[in-house]
Amino acid sequence: MTTQLAERRKKRTLMMFLIAGALVATAAVTTAIEQRSLRPDQMSGPVVPGLSQTISGAERITITSSEASYRIERIQRGEERVWVMRDRGDFPVTAVRLGQHTDGLEELRFTRRMTSDASKHERLGVTDPRQGGRGLLLQVEDGRGALLVNIILGVEPSGTYVRRPDGDQVWAAREGEDAALPPLRDVSAWLELRPLAVEPARLARVEIVPPQGRGYVLAREAPDQAWRLVQPALATLAQSNVTSTAERLTALSPTDVQLAPAIQGDVIARVRATTFDGVLIDAELITSEGRTWVKLAARADSPELEAAAMQINSRSSDWAFALSDRDVEALAPPLSALIPGASGPQ
Repeated sequence: MTTQLAERRKKRTLMMFLIAGALVATAAVTTAIEQRSLRPDQMSGPVVPGLSQTISGAERITITSSEASYRIERIQRGEERVWVMRDRGDFPVTAVRLGQHTDGLEELRFTRRMTSDASKHERLGVTDPRQGGRGLLLQVEDGRGALLVNIILGVEPSGTYVRRPDGDQVWAAREGEDAALPPLRDVSAWLELRPLAVEPARLARVEIVPPQGRGYVLAREAPDQAWRLVQPALATLAQSNVTSTAERLTALSPTDVQLAPAIQGDVIARVRATTFDGVLIDAELITSEGRTWVKLAARADSPELEAAAMQINSRSSDWAFALSDRDVEALAPPLSALIPGASGPQ
């Protein structure tokens, strides 16, 4: 009898412990939910959940901002499917930037729930750029047109903010330490805009007709010799200026690109470079709609050099490259930039 009573007491005690534990667990969950609703800093998780499983089906990336709007699409080119900049004559997009874009989105994480007050969107930089706002709309679609990514980003001194285009709620977010998004407002960041893949040591002679003043010629007898002003035969003040001018064509940093036929305008300057092996490279500087563009074409002075000229043309002759003011000034400077007061008649 005593043994049975003790057993019943033990069971009641165990049951009380279990009930108490369940009550504590319920209270803890309830408290956590209440605290999360009251504390915005509890927000966490990926901004684009499940992207690693769906991104392989992506076919189009659209970026819309006040600075630039452009479309990147995957198209068939020969036997390959390649990513190109649709708004730039299907110029190829670099694989490095595409990888950076994917990694950056996958690592983008919520950190805080901010506000759902639309009047505060401007301060956080997430106003819709399609309506003149400061935000950046980033969309990724699959082959059926379904949106895999559809967010507005605001990058401010105070941090990075995110909202859905169809909602008012804004979250603070952080990028991955080793997986930051590429500079989305800069079209050229996606493109390998090096129009002339020629080493400076290959150049032997450069003829320049600048926008103002007379033309002139820079030349050297061998790659290890210094550049000289040979026409007109005048002494220059700074060898560094002569060298940088002669070799500038190989170091251009374009800011944009379009198919060559799409850019028409007045030719304001010309540069002709000749390599030691006899390949001629002609560059024309053209003004069109307030910007200066360069068009390049190479030709060989003998049949055995046609392959070398074709290699240059395959990279550059189909395109017109937009240049910064700095590149324009450095590529075809007036003679007076090398010898003050020597511009003279044309």
